[in-house]
Amino acid sequence: MVIKRITIFVIAGHIALLSAKCIKKIDEGCQKMGYEYVNETSVCWYTPATDSIRVGDTITLEASIPKSFTDPRTNTTVTNSAKFVEGPLGIGMIFPIYQAAADSFAMTAQIGSVLKDTIHFPETQLKGFRTIQWDRTAIDSFRIKIWIRPLSKGIYSLALNQQSAMDKDCALYKYFLKPGNDQHLYYWMNVFGNVSDQVAFFAYCFKVY
Repeated sequence: MVIKRITIFVIAGHIALLSAKCIKKIDEGCQKMGYEYVNETSVCWYTPATDSIRVGDTITLEASIPKSFTDPRTNTTVTNSAKFVEGPLGIGMIFPIYQAAADSFAMTAQIGSVLKDTIHFPETQLKGFRTIQWDRTAIDSFRIKIWIRPLSKGIYSLALNQQSAMDKDCALYKYFLKPGNDQHLYYWMNVFGNVSDQVAFFAYCFKVY
């Protein structure tokens, strides 16, 4: 599946980047290397919430994730003091052609940043995602607001996959955001006949006409 393949590769790539950045700090002491904290209570919102839009119209993706939250595995309150949170926005066409489709959209960040990360990823792998960097200026949260404008017709899926950060002690914070809207998964079902758990959690589907 498009979303699954993009997710597996891109998450691995972003975790590798975080780990590489943390290696530079080892001489200073990474007191929490190997610690992982997970937040799965946040949601992202796509507007307008309709299941179809015209070519050239704009979808707005908005979300916020908390700096402090209760980690479910340890039942302790943790605070993400990292200077940045980032991760992939997976983009795939599911009809009429099954393919990665990041180049089928123009994206503009109103809050945070959206990057075509040609430094860390080759052009062939960037066909299926863009890197999202979250704004950290709010006291209690990281935030994004992204304008997404389709350039061609088709049925597409977006997936704000695992967003991650490492603090100065090398503790890893993972954020998993489920769409707060109706995800229009009947588009996925019509093409593939079933929906995996990963698609059901992350994917937001819509038609561009």
